[in-house]
Amino acid sequence: MNKVEVGLAIAVVGILLYVGGLIYYEMVIELENNPDIKDIGGPPAITDLRLVVVTVVVAVVMCGILLRIKPKEEKE
Repeated sequence: MNKVEVGLAIAVVGILLYVGGLIYYEMVIELENNPDIKDIGGPPAITDLRLVVVTVVVAVVMCGILLRIKPKEEKE
């Protein structure tokens, strides 16, 4: 793996961990403020799910393109 692939891998893992932490934090706060909540469900509208799918597909395509680009070789 070259430096670009390592950098992208670290960035993707970092972003996933950050978003997961934010979601967990928001859920904990909401459950603490409303103890009567018993069920946790999915998104309230299908448009939110479509937006997530589009975002993930665009991110996958961009990462795929960036991983296929060869770095310029340095002249000695």
